[in-house]
Amino acid sequence: MFNFDLSQEIESFVLTHIQCKEYEIIQHLQTIGRLEKDCLRDSTGLFRTHFLIFNALYRLQLAAFVHQKYQLSISSLAIITTPYSEQNPANEKRLQQHDPLALFYLDTSHLFSTSEADIEHLLNHFWQHYFNAPKKQTALATLGLSEPVDFKTIKLQYRRLAMQHHPDRGGDADTLIQIHQAMQCLQQYYA
Repeated sequence: MFNFDLSQEIESFVLTHIQCKEYEIIQHLQTIGRLEKDCLRDSTGLFRTHFLIFNALYRLQLAAFVHQKYQLSISSLAIITTPYSEQNPANEKRLQQHDPLALFYLDTSHLFSTSEADIEHLLNHFWQHYFNAPKKQTALATLGLSEPVDFKTIKLQYRRLAMQHHPDRGGDADTLIQIHQAMQCLQQYYA
């Protein structure tokens, strides 16, 4: 289904499109026949396509830096190509640091060992957090907390507020419900 090494085609694209998005690379690879037109049809295809592109990008980033050809900045929002500069120590420092994302994408065993269930779990987790980020902040504010916070602190604050606002102790039932709903929301993120 996939031609494994996409680095040559991606390199020619990023050198002529100095700022681009992953989807633009995918469209280019589909146009030249290196990716199937329906490669994003299902979750597994989406993951494998993304993995192969980022594997190639991180290999290009390292090779281009070592050979002092150009500098490649990789993020989920944009891929940016800039001329190589010895006067830019930030990029050298970044390449020398431990980059968990680069290590993940450079290890091709992840391409083959990630199951369909793993992919579905990752996608569900992403979308849950993507759509509920404001809800999470609201829940933290309801408990009088802000990030960074750990689950132990959240539980302690929840118990303290639940006791304080319990109707049997003279508290308000609506407030107790809001506190309980906030705790249920935060368990999704921290438990």
